[in-house]
Amino acid sequence: MSMLNNALSGLNAANIALTVSGQNVANADVEGYSRQQAQFKTSNVYLGGVEVASVDRIVDAFLNDDIWRTNSDLSYFQNKQTYLGFIEQVVGSDSLNLNNSITSLTSALNAAATTPDSNAYRQQFLSAAEGLMRDFGQINGALEGQLNKLNTQMSNVALEVTSLTKQIADVNASIGKAVANNQPSAELKDNRERLINQLSKHIGVSTVERSNGLVDISTLSGAPLVVGTKGSSIEVNGTTVSSNFLGQKFKLNEHVGGQFGGLISADTQVIQPTLASLNSLVADLADDINMALQSGFDLNNNAGIALFEYNATNPLGSIGINPNIGTDELAFKGSNTAGPGDNSNIANVISAMSGKGERFTLLVGDLAITSKQNQTSIATASSLNTNAVAARDSLSGVNLDEEAASLMHFQQMYSANARVISTADQMFNTLLQMF
Repeated sequence: MSMLNNALSGLNAANIALTVSGQNVANADVEGYSRQQAQFKTSNVYLGGVEVASVDRIVDAFLNDDIWRTNSDLSYFQNKQTYLGFIEQVVGSDSLNLNNSITSLTSALNAAATTPDSNAYRQQFLSAAEGLMRDFGQINGALEGQLNKLNTQMSNVALEVTSLTKQIADVNASIGKAVANNQPSAELKDNRERLINQLSKHIGVSTVERSNGLVDISTLSGAPLVVGTKGSSIEVNGTTVSSNFLGQKFKLNEHVGGQFGGLISADTQVIQPTLASLNSLVADLADDINMALQSGFDLNNNAGIALFEYNATNPLGSIGINPNIGTDELAFKGSNTAGPGDNSNIANVISAMSGKGERFTLLVGDLAITSKQNQTSIATASSLNTNAVAARDSLSGVNLDEEAASLMHFQQMYSANARVISTADQMFNTLLQMF
Protein backbone atom coordinates (compact mmCIF):
# COMPACT_ATOMS: atom_id res chain seq x y z
CA MET A 1 0.00 0.00 0.00
CA SER A 2 2.92 2.35 0.63
CA MET A 3 3.78 2.26 -3.09
CA LEU A 4 0.23 3.23 -3.99
CA ASN A 5 0.07 5.93 -1.33
CA ASN A 6 3.41 7.38 -2.39
CA ALA A 7 2.33 7.48 -6.02
CA LEU A 8 -1.02 9.03 -5.12
CA SER A 9 0.68 11.73 -3.06
CA GLY A 10 3.03 12.45 -5.97
CA LEU A 11 0.06 12.62 -8.34
CA ASN A 12 -1.72 15.14 -6.14
CA ALA A 13 1.44 17.23 -5.65
CA ALA A 14 2.12 17.28 -9.38
CA ASN A 15 -1.47 18.34 -10.07
CA ILE A 16 -1.16 21.29 -7.68
CA ALA A 17 2.19 22.30 -9.20
CA LEU A 18 0.69 22.13 -12.69
CA THR A 19 -2.18 24.37 -11.57
CA VAL A 20 0.27 26.90 -10.10
CA SER A 21 2.38 27.01 -13.27
CA GLY A 22 -0.75 27.33 -15.37
CA GLN A 23 -1.88 30.26 -13.25
CA ASN A 24 1.52 31.91 -13.72
CA VAL A 25 1.25 31.59 -17.48
CA ALA A 26 -2.31 32.96 -17.48
CA ASN A 27 -1.24 36.02 -15.48
CA ALA A 28 2.05 36.67 -17.27
CA ASP A 29 0.81 40.00 -18.68
CA VAL A 30 -0.99 41.19 -15.55
CA GLU A 31 0.77 44.25 -14.14
CA GLY A 32 2.16 43.69 -10.67
CA TYR A 33 1.49 39.92 -10.68
CA SER A 34 4.05 37.98 -8.64
CA ARG A 35 4.68 34.47 -9.85
CA GLN A 36 3.92 31.64 -7.47
CA GLN A 37 5.76 28.43 -6.79
CA ALA A 38 4.70 25.18 -5.17
CA GLN A 39 7.03 24.09 -2.36
CA PHE A 40 7.27 20.34 -1.76
CA LYS A 41 8.09 18.40 1.37
CA THR A 42 8.17 14.77 2.45
CA SER A 43 4.91 13.58 3.97
CA ASN A 44 4.94 12.87 7.67
CA VAL A 45 3.87 9.27 7.23
CA TYR A 46 5.75 5.97 7.31
CA LEU A 47 7.83 5.51 4.15
CA GLY A 48 7.05 9.06 3.14
CA GLY A 49 5.47 10.29 0.01
CA VAL A 50 5.33 13.93 -1.05
CA GLU A 51 2.99 16.82 -0.41
CA VAL A 52 2.81 20.52 -1.22
CA ALA A 53 3.96 22.37 1.88
CA SER A 54 2.89 25.76 0.56
CA VAL A 55 2.35 27.85 -2.52
CA ASP A 56 4.58 30.90 -2.15
CA ARG A 57 4.68 34.26 -3.89
CA ILE A 58 8.18 34.84 -5.19
CA VAL A 59 8.89 38.34 -3.95
CA ASP A 60 11.72 40.30 -2.39
CA ALA A 61 10.77 43.15 -0.06
CA PHE A 62 14.04 44.94 -0.80
CA LEU A 63 13.34 44.97 -4.55
CA ASN A 64 9.82 46.32 -3.97
CA ASP A 65 11.19 49.01 -1.66
CA ASP A 66 13.70 49.95 -4.34
CA ILE A 67 10.91 50.42 -6.88
CA TRP A 68 8.85 52.51 -4.49
CA ARG A 69 11.86 54.67 -3.57
CA THR A 70 12.83 55.32 -7.19
CA ASN A 71 9.16 55.91 -8.09
CA SER A 72 9.09 58.61 -5.45
CA ASP A 73 12.36 60.20 -6.56
CA LEU A 74 11.36 60.26 -10.23
CA SER A 75 7.94 61.76 -9.53
CA TYR A 76 9.52 64.36 -7.22
CA PHE A 77 11.89 65.72 -9.87
CA GLN A 78 9.34 65.47 -12.71
CA ASN A 79 6.68 67.46 -10.85
CA LYS A 80 9.19 70.05 -9.70
CA GLN A 81 10.39 70.45 -13.29
CA THR A 82 6.86 71.16 -14.49
CA TYR A 83 6.89 74.46 -12.61
CA LEU A 84 10.61 75.12 -12.74
CA GLY A 85 10.71 74.80 -16.51
CA PHE A 86 7.69 77.05 -16.99
CA ILE A 87 9.00 79.81 -14.73
CA GLU A 88 12.45 79.59 -16.32
CA GLN A 89 10.79 80.04 -19.73
CA VAL A 90 8.60 82.95 -18.61
CA VAL A 91 11.27 84.90 -16.74
CA GLY A 92 13.91 84.17 -19.35
CA SER A 93 11.80 84.94 -22.43
CA ASP A 94 12.96 87.69 -24.74
CA SER A 95 9.57 89.40 -24.66
CA LEU A 96 9.64 89.73 -20.85
CA ASN A 97 13.36 90.38 -20.42
CA LEU A 98 13.55 93.21 -17.89
CA ASN A 99 16.99 94.12 -19.20
CA ASN A 100 15.34 95.22 -22.43
CA SER A 101 12.87 97.41 -20.56
CA ILE A 102 15.60 98.94 -18.40
CA THR A 103 17.66 99.55 -21.54
CA SER A 104 14.63 101.31 -23.06
CA LEU A 105 14.40 103.55 -19.99
CA THR A 106 18.10 104.36 -20.18
CA SER A 107 17.89 105.09 -23.90
CA ALA A 108 14.94 107.41 -23.34
CA LEU A 109 16.87 109.26 -20.63
CA ASN A 110 19.95 109.57 -22.82
CA ALA A 111 17.76 111.02 -25.58
CA ALA A 112 16.12 113.41 -23.13
CA ALA A 113 19.54 114.57 -21.95
CA THR A 114 20.09 116.24 -25.32
CA THR A 115 16.89 118.29 -25.00
CA PRO A 116 15.60 117.83 -21.43
CA ASP A 117 12.65 120.16 -21.86
CA SER A 118 11.36 118.28 -24.93
CA ASN A 119 7.85 116.95 -24.34
CA ALA A 120 8.44 114.17 -26.88
CA TYR A 121 11.53 112.83 -25.10
CA ARG A 122 9.81 113.07 -21.72
CA GLN A 123 6.83 111.16 -23.09
CA GLN A 124 9.20 108.56 -24.50
CA PHE A 125 10.59 108.01 -21.01
CA LEU A 126 7.09 107.64 -19.52
CA SER A 127 6.12 105.22 -22.29
CA ALA A 128 9.22 103.14 -21.54
CA ALA A 129 8.23 103.13 -17.85
CA GLU A 130 4.73 101.95 -18.78
CA GLY A 131 6.29 99.16 -20.85
CA LEU A 132 8.27 98.08 -17.80
CA MET A 133 5.02 98.00 -15.81
CA ARG A 134 3.45 95.73 -18.42
CA ASP A 135 6.40 93.35 -18.15
CA PHE A 136 6.06 93.29 -14.37
CA GLY A 137 2.35 92.64 -14.69
CA GLN A 138 2.81 89.74 -17.10
CA ILE A 139 5.48 88.11 -14.97
CA ASN A 140 3.35 88.54 -11.85
CA GLY A 141 0.30 87.09 -13.62
CA ALA A 142 2.29 84.08 -14.76
CA LEU A 143 3.61 83.40 -11.26
CA GLU A 144 0.16 83.83 -9.69
CA GLY A 145 -1.23 81.43 -12.29
CA GLN A 146 1.37 78.87 -11.31
CA LEU A 147 0.50 79.25 -7.64
CA ASN A 148 -3.19 78.69 -8.41
CA LYS A 149 -2.37 75.69 -10.57
CA LEU A 150 -0.11 74.34 -7.81
CA ASN A 151 -2.86 74.64 -5.21
CA THR A 152 -5.37 72.85 -7.45
CA GLN A 153 -2.92 70.07 -8.26
CA MET A 154 -2.03 69.58 -4.60
CA SER A 155 -5.71 69.32 -3.69
CA ASN A 156 -6.26 66.69 -6.38
CA VAL A 157 -3.24 64.69 -5.23
CA ALA A 158 -4.48 64.89 -1.64
CA LEU A 159 -7.77 63.27 -2.70
CA GLU A 160 -5.90 60.55 -4.60
CA VAL A 161 -3.56 59.78 -1.68
CA THR A 162 -6.46 59.68 0.77
CA SER A 163 -8.29 57.24 -1.52
CA LEU A 164 -5.20 55.02 -1.83
CA THR A 165 -4.53 54.88 1.91
CA LYS A 166 -8.14 53.82 2.48
CA GLN A 167 -7.92 51.14 -0.21
CA ILE A 168 -4.68 49.78 1.24
CA ALA A 169 -6.20 49.72 4.73
CA ASP A 170 -9.20 47.77 3.37
CA VAL A 171 -6.91 45.27 1.61
CA ASN A 172 -4.95 44.93 4.84
CA ALA A 173 -8.17 43.95 6.58
CA SER A 174 -8.93 41.33 3.92
CA ILE A 175 -5.41 39.90 4.14
CA GLY A 176 -5.64 39.71 7.91
CA LYS A 177 -8.84 37.68 7.67
CA ALA A 178 -7.39 35.40 4.98
CA VAL A 179 -4.23 34.70 7.00
CA ALA A 180 -6.22 34.08 10.18
CA ASN A 181 -8.44 31.56 8.35
CA ASN A 182 -5.52 29.94 6.52
CA GLN A 183 -6.93 31.03 3.16
CA PRO A 184 -4.99 32.09 0.03
CA SER A 185 -3.86 35.72 0.14
CA ALA A 186 -1.49 35.96 -2.84
CA GLU A 187 -3.92 37.89 -5.03
CA LEU A 188 -4.70 40.30 -2.20
CA LYS A 189 -1.00 40.92 -1.58
CA ASP A 190 -0.39 41.54 -5.27
CA ASN A 191 -3.21 44.08 -5.24
CA ARG A 192 -1.78 45.76 -2.14
CA GLU A 193 1.63 46.06 -3.75
CA ARG A 194 0.05 47.63 -6.83
CA LEU A 195 -1.69 50.18 -4.61
CA ILE A 196 1.53 50.94 -2.70
CA ASN A 197 3.28 51.36 -6.04
CA GLN A 198 0.71 54.00 -7.01
CA LEU A 199 0.99 55.64 -3.60
CA SER A 200 4.80 55.83 -3.85
CA LYS A 201 4.50 58.01 -6.94
CA HIS A 202 2.54 60.56 -4.94
CA ILE A 203 4.51 60.41 -1.69
CA GLY A 204 7.63 58.67 -0.41
CA VAL A 205 6.73 55.60 1.65
CA SER A 206 8.34 53.45 4.30
CA THR A 207 6.72 50.04 4.91
CA VAL A 208 6.80 47.48 7.73
CA GLU A 209 5.08 44.11 7.37
CA ARG A 210 3.62 42.53 10.49
CA SER A 211 3.64 38.82 11.26
CA ASN A 212 -0.10 38.67 10.58
CA GLY A 213 0.42 39.85 6.99
CA LEU A 214 -0.70 43.45 7.50
CA VAL A 215 1.55 46.27 6.29
CA ASP A 216 2.01 49.61 8.06
CA ILE A 217 3.00 52.56 5.89
CA SER A 218 4.45 55.92 6.90
CA THR A 219 5.99 58.88 5.12
CA LEU A 220 9.76 59.20 4.97
CA SER A 221 9.50 61.65 7.88
CA GLY A 222 7.54 59.15 9.96
CA ALA A 223 3.99 60.48 9.60
CA PRO A 224 1.54 57.53 9.54
CA LEU A 225 -0.30 56.84 6.29
CA VAL A 226 -1.68 53.36 6.98
CA VAL A 227 -1.61 51.56 10.31
CA GLY A 228 -3.26 48.17 10.20
CA THR A 229 -6.79 48.71 8.91
CA LYS A 230 -6.80 52.50 9.35
CA GLY A 231 -5.74 55.01 6.70
CA SER A 232 -4.86 58.67 7.05
CA SER A 233 -6.36 61.58 5.12
CA ILE A 234 -4.35 64.33 3.45
CA GLU A 235 -5.34 67.97 3.79
CA VAL A 236 -4.17 70.95 1.71
CA ASN A 237 -4.48 74.59 2.75
CA GLY A 238 -2.99 76.82 0.08
CA THR A 239 0.34 75.11 -0.46
CA THR A 240 0.57 73.73 3.08
CA VAL A 241 0.09 69.96 3.26
CA SER A 242 -0.62 67.84 6.33
CA SER A 243 -1.49 64.23 7.10
CA ASN A 244 -4.40 63.63 9.48
CA PHE A 245 -4.42 60.28 11.26
CA LEU A 246 -7.00 59.63 13.96
CA GLY A 247 -7.16 63.32 14.87
CA GLN A 248 -3.39 63.89 14.83
CA LYS A 249 -1.94 66.24 12.22
CA PHE A 250 1.52 65.93 10.73
CA LYS A 251 2.82 68.74 8.50
CA LEU A 252 4.56 67.54 5.35
CA ASN A 253 7.45 69.35 3.65
CA GLU A 254 9.38 68.82 0.41
CA HIS A 255 11.39 66.01 2.03
CA VAL A 256 8.27 63.84 1.97
CA GLY A 257 9.23 62.90 -1.60
CA GLY A 258 7.07 61.84 -4.51
CA GLN A 259 4.67 64.12 -6.33
CA PHE A 260 3.78 65.95 -3.13
CA GLY A 261 7.43 66.60 -2.34
CA GLY A 262 8.03 67.87 -5.86
CA LEU A 263 5.04 70.21 -5.72
CA ILE A 264 5.96 71.53 -2.29
CA SER A 265 9.53 72.00 -3.51
CA ALA A 266 8.25 73.87 -6.58
CA ASP A 267 6.59 76.30 -4.19
CA THR A 268 9.31 76.66 -1.52
CA GLN A 269 12.39 76.36 -3.73
CA VAL A 270 11.23 77.86 -7.04
CA ILE A 271 8.10 80.03 -6.99
CA GLN A 272 8.56 81.75 -3.61
CA PRO A 273 12.30 82.48 -4.06
CA THR A 274 11.61 83.82 -7.57
CA LEU A 275 8.85 86.05 -6.22
CA ALA A 276 11.12 87.23 -3.40
CA SER A 277 13.92 88.08 -5.83
CA LEU A 278 11.60 89.92 -8.19
CA ASN A 279 9.85 91.77 -5.35
CA SER A 280 13.21 92.91 -4.03
CA LEU A 281 14.35 93.95 -7.50
CA VAL A 282 11.13 95.84 -8.21
CA ALA A 283 11.16 97.63 -4.84
CA ASP A 284 14.82 98.61 -5.15
CA LEU A 285 14.41 99.81 -8.74
CA ALA A 286 11.31 101.84 -7.88
CA ASP A 287 12.84 103.29 -4.69
CA ASP A 288 16.12 104.27 -6.34
CA ILE A 289 14.46 105.92 -9.36
CA ASN A 290 11.92 107.66 -7.11
CA MET A 291 14.71 108.93 -4.84
CA ALA A 292 16.71 110.23 -7.80
CA LEU A 293 13.69 112.07 -9.25
CA GLN A 294 12.71 113.48 -5.86
CA SER A 295 16.17 114.99 -5.53
CA GLY A 296 15.63 117.08 -8.68
CA PHE A 297 13.16 119.60 -10.01
CA ASP A 298 10.56 119.57 -12.78
CA LEU A 299 9.90 122.00 -15.62
CA ASN A 300 7.97 124.27 -13.26
CA ASN A 301 10.85 124.34 -10.76
CA ASN A 302 8.87 122.26 -8.28
CA ALA A 303 10.57 119.53 -6.27
CA GLY A 304 10.42 116.20 -8.05
CA ILE A 305 7.86 113.54 -7.17
CA ALA A 306 7.98 109.74 -7.30
CA LEU A 307 7.52 108.01 -10.65
CA PHE A 308 6.37 104.70 -9.18
CA GLU A 309 4.07 103.62 -6.38
CA TYR A 310 3.53 100.14 -4.95
CA ASN A 311 2.37 98.10 -1.97
CA ALA A 312 5.43 97.12 0.05
CA THR A 313 3.93 93.70 0.82
CA ASN A 314 3.67 92.85 -2.89
CA PRO A 315 5.81 95.16 -5.05
CA LEU A 316 5.70 92.99 -8.20
CA GLY A 317 1.92 92.62 -8.10
CA SER A 318 1.07 96.21 -7.24
CA ILE A 319 3.62 98.53 -8.85
CA GLY A 320 2.31 101.22 -11.15
CA ILE A 321 2.97 104.72 -12.48
CA ASN A 322 2.18 107.59 -10.11
CA PRO A 323 -1.08 109.05 -11.53
CA ASN A 324 0.08 112.53 -10.52
CA ILE A 325 3.13 112.54 -12.74
CA GLY A 326 3.21 113.72 -16.31
CA THR A 327 5.81 115.03 -18.70
CA ASP A 328 6.08 118.36 -16.90
CA GLU A 329 6.53 116.69 -13.50
CA LEU A 330 9.60 114.67 -14.51
CA ALA A 331 12.39 116.15 -12.39
CA PHE A 332 15.28 116.20 -14.87
CA LYS A 333 16.68 119.52 -13.58
CA GLY A 334 19.33 119.61 -10.89
CA SER A 335 18.12 122.79 -9.20
CA ASN A 336 15.07 125.06 -9.15
CA THR A 337 17.08 127.96 -10.45
CA ALA A 338 18.43 126.19 -13.50
CA GLY A 339 17.06 126.95 -16.93
CA PRO A 340 14.77 124.64 -18.93
CA GLY A 341 17.77 123.07 -20.67
CA ASP A 342 19.27 121.73 -17.45
CA ASN A 343 19.71 117.95 -17.50
CA SER A 344 21.95 117.46 -14.49
CA ASN A 345 19.52 115.18 -12.62
CA ILE A 346 19.13 112.75 -15.53
CA ALA A 347 22.52 111.26 -14.72
CA ASN A 348 21.27 110.50 -11.19
CA VAL A 349 18.23 108.69 -12.59
CA ILE A 350 20.40 106.63 -14.94
CA SER A 351 22.75 105.82 -12.05
CA ALA A 352 19.74 104.70 -9.96
CA MET A 353 19.11 101.92 -12.47
CA SER A 354 22.70 100.71 -12.37
CA GLY A 355 23.06 97.01 -11.51
CA LYS A 356 19.37 96.19 -11.72
CA GLY A 357 19.74 94.46 -15.06
CA GLU A 358 22.60 92.36 -13.72
CA ARG A 359 20.42 91.22 -10.82
CA PHE A 360 17.73 90.10 -13.23
CA THR A 361 20.30 88.31 -15.39
CA LEU A 362 21.59 86.53 -12.29
CA LEU A 363 18.04 85.40 -11.42
CA VAL A 364 17.51 84.02 -14.93
CA GLY A 365 20.88 82.28 -14.77
CA ASP A 366 20.11 80.70 -11.40
CA LEU A 367 16.81 79.36 -12.72
CA ALA A 368 18.54 77.92 -15.77
CA ILE A 369 21.20 76.20 -13.64
CA THR A 370 18.60 74.80 -11.25
CA SER A 371 16.50 73.55 -14.16
CA LYS A 372 19.50 71.85 -15.76
CA GLN A 373 20.44 70.15 -12.51
CA ASN A 374 16.85 69.00 -11.98
CA GLN A 375 16.67 67.58 -15.50
CA THR A 376 19.85 65.62 -14.80
CA SER A 377 18.22 64.30 -11.63
CA ILE A 378 15.17 63.23 -13.67
CA ALA A 379 17.39 61.25 -16.06
CA THR A 380 19.23 59.58 -13.17
CA ALA A 381 16.03 58.76 -11.28
CA SER A 382 14.42 57.37 -14.44
CA SER A 383 17.38 55.06 -15.06
CA LEU A 384 17.39 53.85 -11.46
CA ASN A 385 13.65 53.23 -11.57
CA THR A 386 13.94 51.25 -14.80
CA ASN A 387 16.68 49.12 -13.25
CA ALA A 388 14.64 48.58 -10.09
CA VAL A 389 11.60 47.41 -12.08
CA ALA A 390 13.80 45.11 -14.17
CA ALA A 391 15.36 43.60 -11.04
CA ARG A 392 11.94 42.95 -9.54
CA ASP A 393 10.60 41.45 -12.78
CA SER A 394 13.60 39.15 -13.11
CA LEU A 395 12.68 37.60 -9.77
CA SER A 396 8.92 38.01 -9.44
CA GLY A 397 7.82 38.28 -13.05
CA VAL A 398 6.68 35.32 -15.10
CA ASN A 399 9.24 33.84 -17.50
CA LEU A 400 7.25 31.87 -20.06
CA ASP A 401 10.25 29.70 -21.00
CA GLU A 402 10.78 28.72 -17.36
CA GLU A 403 7.10 28.03 -16.88
CA ALA A 404 7.03 25.89 -20.04
CA ALA A 405 9.90 23.83 -18.62
CA SER A 406 8.10 23.56 -15.27
CA LEU A 407 4.90 22.41 -16.99
CA MET A 408 6.80 19.67 -18.81
CA HIS A 409 8.54 18.63 -15.59
CA PHE A 410 5.32 18.41 -13.58
CA GLN A 411 3.53 16.64 -16.44
CA GLN A 412 6.28 14.03 -16.39
CA MET A 413 5.99 13.85 -12.61
CA TYR A 414 2.23 13.36 -12.95
CA SER A 415 2.65 10.71 -15.67
CA ALA A 416 5.31 8.84 -13.71
CA ASN A 417 3.18 8.65 -10.61
CA ALA A 418 0.18 7.65 -12.66
CA ARG A 419 2.25 4.81 -14.15
CA VAL A 420 3.30 3.71 -10.66
CA ILE A 421 -0.36 3.56 -9.68
CA SER A 422 -1.14 1.58 -12.84
CA THR A 423 1.75 -0.81 -12.18
CA ALA A 424 0.72 -1.27 -8.57
CA ASP A 425 -2.82 -2.01 -9.71
CA GLN A 426 -1.56 -4.65 -12.13
CA MET A 427 0.59 -6.24 -9.41
CA PHE A 428 -2.34 -6.46 -7.02
CA ASN A 429 -4.58 -7.94 -9.69
CA THR A 430 -1.92 -10.53 -10.54
CA LEU A 431 -1.51 -11.45 -6.91
CA LEU A 432 -5.26 -11.79 -6.47
CA GLN A 433 -5.48 -14.13 -9.49
CA MET A 434 -2.92 -16.44 -7.87
CA PHE A 435 -5.31 -17.37 -5.10
